[in-house]
Amino acid sequence: MKQEATIAHQAGISMAGFAFGQLARFGYNLAAARLLGAEALGIYALVVSVVQVGEVVATLGLDAAILRFANRYEGDARRRTVAFALRSGLLSAIAVSLLIVILSGRIAALLHGGELLRLTLCSAAAAIPASVATILAGHAVQASRNLGPKMVATQVVAPTALLLLMVAWRLLSGVEAALVAPFVPTALLAFAWVVPAFHRSTGVEPADLLQATGEREMVRVALPLLAVALFGIFSHWIDVMMLGLLTDPRTVGLYHPAARTAGLLRSVFLAFSGIAAPMIAACHTRGDEAGIRKLYELVSRWILTIVLLPALLLALFPKEALSVFGGAFPESSTALVLLAASALLQAWFGLGSTVLAMSGGERLSLVNQAAALLLQAGLHLLLIPRYGINGAAISTLSATVLLSAARAVEMRWLLGIGILSGKTWKPFTAAAATASALLAARPLLAILPPVPSLAAAAAGASVLYPLLIWTFRLEREELEVIFSFIPFRKNHSTNDAT
Repeated sequence: MKQEATIAHQAGISMAGFAFGQLARFGYNLAAARLLGAEALGIYALVVSVVQVGEVVATLGLDAAILRFANRYEGDARRRTVAFALRSGLLSAIAVSLLIVILSGRIAALLHGGELLRLTLCSAAAAIPASVATILAGHAVQASRNLGPKMVATQVVAPTALLLLMVAWRLLSGVEAALVAPFVPTALLAFAWVVPAFHRSTGVEPADLLQATGEREMVRVALPLLAVALFGIFSHWIDVMMLGLLTDPRTVGLYHPAARTAGLLRSVFLAFSGIAAPMIAACHTRGDEAGIRKLYELVSRWILTIVLLPALLLALFPKEALSVFGGAFPESSTALVLLAASALLQAWFGLGSTVLAMSGGERLSLVNQAAALLLQAGLHLLLIPRYGINGAAISTLSATVLLSAARAVEMRWLLGIGILSGKTWKPFTAAAATASALLAARPLLAILPPVPSLAAAAAGASVLYPLLIWTFRLEREELEVIFSFIPFRKNHSTNDAT
């Protein structure tokens, strides 16, 4: 199979896991908005933002480092390395969990929440050791070239269990139990799923955790990776955290559905970048700058083509999209439009960060992230008190625009890669024509209730947009990818070869 088909095939598998996880989390937000209300949803978002930062700190960067070091050794040496990483992560997770519980009252006060926020934070903190163990065990299995157990545990079992347990506790015991109770059992279920595969892949026994010796080189590699991960997780949650510091949980609850709905667009980029990264690194090792340029243009164009349609629907029908969460949430429609634009830019230009990181520019990529995070925090401080939810969205979009521009200049300067490709006129033209058709049909769609109106618009656009893309003629490599998934075509090609 050619390189282009390999990217598409592997990205499709990865995207399926990301997509399920994103949809399950979207389902949680939707159910929580309907069953618990905006304030409870805001408490959930604030708690998750704090706890996910805690989880990143607790892993110590060992989740990424284990992928490298588990493949360096064999037999007992490999088992000791994995055991050291798991033991270190567990000890760190316990310490982080206790620290959050001790500081839970102060954190709740800073985020303008009451006793319910404190209790929910304590419950979520208690789940950190099991969550960190799942992450590290999943990465150890992935190091054995088996991505499935980690993907299922983190993207299927965990979000699905959280959703189902929240709904069950809401029906049985009320809002407080629905918020507080699900975290620990969810983490334990995910860990239970990954343990058998972890044991088969590594052979690590509980006794190995006690006997594991220090791995100084692993720690030296892990700590810079921890810094990168921290910048990433803060960038993801900075808007929610700053809204919590400067407003109240209900405002966060109104903002969160808009942010997570727009965030669905990023799953496409995450899936493709994960597959493209090692291929870009291989090209860099060979000194094949033309190969890097080709990969960048190809993958960026695919991401853009896929993301443009949902971004267009969110931009044209923001109130209809948010109405599924309840009557209060369409007031965040302006924020959704701004955040959809930001997510589109992240999906389209985000591969520049991957190219830099895989081509010797990892320090520059880290500086980019740090500068963008500081800029976003400053803009939040300036704009949220004045414009509330919309101020948070404007800050996010502004930082994304500047970060995308910086990456464009750096890639042109360091690698000679232009950020724009002439072939991108096809998805943009198709999107413009689809937008014109939707705007023309808007008076008719306005007759319908919000959700059916959005569904009708999505159905029509899902037919027109790909038809226009096809009319403009696909590139040769894209046709080869499509044909590679058609069984008859595969068999025909095989017969020709024999």
